[in-house]
Amino acid sequence: MCKGFVFEMGGNVAVVRRRLRDALVGLCMLALALLIIAKLEQEASIDLGGPFQVVDGDTLSSNGNRLRLLGIDAPELGQQCISGQGSYDCGVSARDGLAAMLDRADWVCEGGRQDKYRRLLVRCASGRTDLAEELARRGLVVAEDDYLAAEAEARAGQRGIWNVTFEKPSDWRRARQLDEMEPDDGFMAFAIERIGAWWRN
Repeated sequence: MCKGFVFEMGGNVAVVRRRLRDALVGLCMLALALLIIAKLEQEASIDLGGPFQVVDGDTLSSNGNRLRLLGIDAPELGQQCISGQGSYDCGVSARDGLAAMLDRADWVCEGGRQDKYRRLLVRCASGRTDLAEELARRGLVVAEDDYLAAEAEARAGQRGIWNVTFEKPSDWRRARQLDEMEPDDGFMAFAIERIGAWWRN
């Protein structure tokens, strides 16, 4: 009986070691794949210098290409916000605010990936000014990740949508079955999220 128990314990240890080895090999291969993909994304990046046309509060058009600003989510056209003076179309306000900013400076947009709607995912800048960050700072959009500090400034100053009652754009779309999966920061973010889910399970 003791011999059988020792044999069983030894077998379990061997199985655990084999699984750990396989997991480490898998993680190394995944890390290598992620590095290769990141390099390819970087090499495929393109710069666009305009002219730009405004589609809505977070989408531009240039030479027939649709450009989606990363890191923000603007109210949709037709979405209503409620202020002390009544309701208004805050999607139009976001679009007009973006258009006004584009007119005041020369912007360069950089990106290399597309979302499922075939929009090029971009970050736009003029000198050291980041377009999406400035939109968040003015309270024209809801910020994500890199622009949360700018949004905090807008909230503190009660600027734009932070001075009215409004529904998050993603919730507004979802309620009307218009929800879209907002683009994240690429395959790297997706892979990291999936690894985390696998590890938790």
